[in-house]
Amino acid sequence: MKISEMIPELEDMLGFDAGTVKLDAKIADVPEWDSMAILSFIAFVEDKFDLVLEGDQIAQVTTFKELFSLLGDKIE
Repeated sequence: MKISEMIPELEDMLGFDAGTVKLDAKIADVPEWDSMAILSFIAFVEDKFDLVLEGDQIAQVTTFKELFSLLGDKIE
């Protein structure tokens, strides 16, 4: 899956306004990105990509680009 395809799907699943998730945006600057959004993202990745992410991994990233890089070769 391409990142450009994943972003709108992720925004929809999290209930974010379109355009909220930008690759270079700092995650800390998105008030909607909270513990529930993190859990939802983990479930989304596990369901979509059969990949298990840990909360510690997500806590270390600062941008959405870094967040998507956790998916490795599962995303383009």
